[in-house]
Amino acid sequence: MRKDEGPARIPLQEGWYRSYDEKPSFTRSDLKRTLSKFLEYAGYELPQPVPVGFMMPDLVGVRSEGNRRFEVLFVLGEGINCAVRGFRELAAAKCFRKDAADYVLALPPVSEHHLIEFLIEKEDWFFPIKDQQLQLWLVNPEREKVDCLLGWPRDDRFRHYFSNPRLAGFAGYIANKATEKLLKEEFGP
Repeated sequence: MRKDEGPARIPLQEGWYRSYDEKPSFTRSDLKRTLSKFLEYAGYELPQPVPVGFMMPDLVGVRSEGNRRFEVLFVLGEGINCAVRGFRELAAAKCFRKDAADYVLALPPVSEHHLIEFLIEKEDWFFPIKDQQLQLWLVNPEREKVDCLLGWPRDDRFRHYFSNPRLAGFAGYIANKATEKLLKEEFGP
């Protein structure tokens, strides 16, 4: 058998999930700068990222309080089209670090419509993100604001620093929509 023979392989490439018509509003550098300021203001140190298994975080935040240590690993994306890749990298890191850290995809403000389509209406990413306990934060460099949209960090201190902590209620809305969708699929309209 020649080297190139054998079972057919399906190439894994970008495009096997939905692509959204969006134009990046901020660069990853803009996000990193804003997120770094936010983390330092919240009392976090920013060590140089090191590889975690098969991935390299874009940013790492660490804080200690007594005998507790909080660590957050970030992947930065320029929009909703970066979400699957970002969550895939975070899931890979979690395979190695388990529950030792929080795993966050940080995106700039994105279209709410696209976000709802991505999470539940056109695609079904909400439950895998929730099951893996991954988080989605929105970072707005123009307004210098950071919000947690899905999930919640282990360090509850963040509730004092997010610009709108009630925005995490968005996950409840999405969970209700997801449950409705599952019930319709299971039992019909």
